[in-house]
Amino acid sequence: MKIFNLLMVFIASSISVVAQNSNLEALPIATLKQQLSRHNADTTTIKLKIALGRVLLVKPGGGGFEIDSAMKFSADAEYLSRRIGYTKGIINAILLRALSYNKKNEPKAGLNSARQALAYSIKIMDSTGIAESYIVIGQHYSISKPEQLVKRMGYYRKASVIFRKTHNFYRLASSLQGDAEMLLLNRQHMEAIKMLFEAINVNKAIGNKSIQGIYWLIGRTLNELGDFPSALKYSLLAIKSAKAVNDTTLTVASINFTTSSIYTYMRDYKNALPYALKALEIAKHYKDSDYIFTISISAAFNYTRVNKLYNAMKLLRNVWQYAKNDADSLYVMTYFLGNLNHAKKYKQAALYAGEVTRLLKKIPPDNFNNRITAYNFLAFHYIETRQIKLAYQYADAYAAVVKSFNFPIGVRSVEIMYYKLDSLQGNYQSAIKHHLLAQGIKDSIDNVTKAYQVSLLQIENDTEKKNNDIDALTRAGQAKDDALKRTQLMQKAIIAASVLLAIITALIFSQYRLKQRTNRELEESQRELDQKNASLETMNTQQDKLLKEKEWLIKEVHHRVKNNLQMVTSLLSSQTTYLDNDAAILAVNDSLRRMQAMSMIHQKLYQDDSVSTIFMPEYIDELIHYLRDSFDDNHRIIFNQKIEQLSLGVTQAIPLGLIITESIVNSIKYAFLNSKAGIVNISLGQEGPDHLLLFIADNGTGLPEGIDKSPLNSLGLDLMQGLARQLKGTFQIENNNGVQIKIKFIHPEKTI
Repeated sequence: MKIFNLLMVFIASSISVVAQNSNLEALPIATLKQQLSRHNADTTTIKLKIALGRVLLVKPGGGGFEIDSAMKFSADAEYLSRRIGYTKGIINAILLRALSYNKKNEPKAGLNSARQALAYSIKIMDSTGIAESYIVIGQHYSISKPEQLVKRMGYYRKASVIFRKTHNFYRLASSLQGDAEMLLLNRQHMEAIKMLFEAINVNKAIGNKSIQGIYWLIGRTLNELGDFPSALKYSLLAIKSAKAVNDTTLTVASINFTTSSIYTYMRDYKNALPYALKALEIAKHYKDSDYIFTISISAAFNYTRVNKLYNAMKLLRNVWQYAKNDADSLYVMTYFLGNLNHAKKYKQAALYAGEVTRLLKKIPPDNFNNRITAYNFLAFHYIETRQIKLAYQYADAYAAVVKSFNFPIGVRSVEIMYYKLDSLQGNYQSAIKHHLLAQGIKDSIDNVTKAYQVSLLQIENDTEKKNNDIDALTRAGQAKDDALKRTQLMQKAIIAASVLLAIITALIFSQYRLKQRTNRELEESQRELDQKNASLETMNTQQDKLLKEKEWLIKEVHHRVKNNLQMVTSLLSSQTTYLDNDAAILAVNDSLRRMQAMSMIHQKLYQDDSVSTIFMPEYIDELIHYLRDSFDDNHRIIFNQKIEQLSLGVTQAIPLGLIITESIVNSIKYAFLNSKAGIVNISLGQEGPDHLLLFIADNGTGLPEGIDKSPLNSLGLDLMQGLARQLKGTFQIENNNGVQIKIKFIHPEKTI
């Protein structure tokens, strides 16, 4: 369900994007600015200003500066258009202002501007302006409300009719795709596919090869309808089309993710995995947390199905840091449970089953997206572990959700659950009944899929015929345009030749005198510049040399500190062989462990590029591995890490490393007695605008009743409290289904 929601978000966002209304908008911003500098107050200038403004509005990561720039281009273009009487420029400038208001989150002002453009277009009977105004007006209706979605579709439909009638195939292709995307949101699948095929043919007719988004929408829709072979065909065409035009945007991540999902539905996990990993690579490049979160979970699912449980668990532990709330945490824990169930690691799965059950209590009852997956995996876990009562409880909960949505695949899964449960209890008559119901649902789904396949073939044939008609109209329109352009070119050439002939003689003499004067000035400027460059080059060389020497000296200091700590550690370790007092040996070993935590920091400082900060996720991961290898040989304890991408200075990294060391060692020693398995959660991240929070918790035995500070030794507790004060932070330890430690301290970037 979360995967489906991610795809819907992508569709919704693509509808909101400002559709191109000229070929100029396909050019880079730098190219548009360069061309704009060559023109002055003519129709080309107006077109370039409007194109530049629209491109800025859809620029990834754009904000207030881009919106203000687009608004200025709109005002300039409208002023120039009214001055020279260029009506199309007036319409497009007003529409650019409407789009800028929309982007600025001022929809009322945007709607007023769009209606102003529509009224002006009707007044001068400009069909293209009317259609463009319809599209911008339609964008003011929400896609999340059915009644408003229908109104939005109506405006897009009217625009498409005008573009088709006027043979404006460039804009027709764009409006058809937008209309189809809204049909998909309205669950009108076959109507959407018909429109998408028409959009493909129109794009091909005008030579536009960037049609990967349309192929992706067709493949995603057919996947949802259960026609997996056809869905795979169009998803692979989308990938091929993206490569042909060198598309590296998040659209390619969505295409690869859909391809992976299709292979997963076909149970071809080996082929599904590479596409999921490719999608994840692109999502990480753009640092899109929603994509990373969802794609990682899907990739982990496929890893487990190809017997790579270790890779799956590692991926899930890494993605936990992207969980934004309890619902996201539940989703991650649910897939820990599901993957361990599939691998038949029921003892480890039981720990996550408990976490899933606990988190379910925090999720609102109407949050079906997260609950449906949790119910499903819990039911199958308890079926496999023969816990019949709990299995029925979650099977019934899952059944209630899928039946309320009339979700055939889910209903079939419910019947399979009941079949297994009845079989376990020897109730074979009821088991056979559920088996037959499951088979009947499968047959029904297959029949629907076959019907869709027949419809798809008919659509492909019909659109091929329409494509021939579009080609003919395109060629005829192109011939007229070419003839008109030739006539206009000849007229402009005659006028230009006459003007040039009149002024060329005067310019030659003027340029000669100007060139002489300019050459003398340039020679003098060049001499001064050469002298300054020589001085700057000498200074830069000396500065670079001093900087490299400084960095080398700092790294050498850290290297020597690390070596000295290692020498002290070796001396103390040797000393323990001569001690026969257990308390003394324990004290020495505690000191060794603390010095190792500090030594690791100095080692990273002289090995990494940075000589002043420590990358905390990497340091904490290495520290936890060191402690687990030292104290937890059997790896009976699961360490979940959720460390934000932080880099801290030595003055904060060392106290944090010592606190983590003390806390984890205490958990290993005292929280899980008699070789009991357990979970230790470690997180470090932002807490409010000015603070960071270190949180360490285990689900062990907790502190003994009535005792606040045992079984922690007084030195360890005093040390953690002292280190917290050194961080200018607060220290808190309490019982809560185990021991919880919280250290809240000021973020180093917020200190003055």
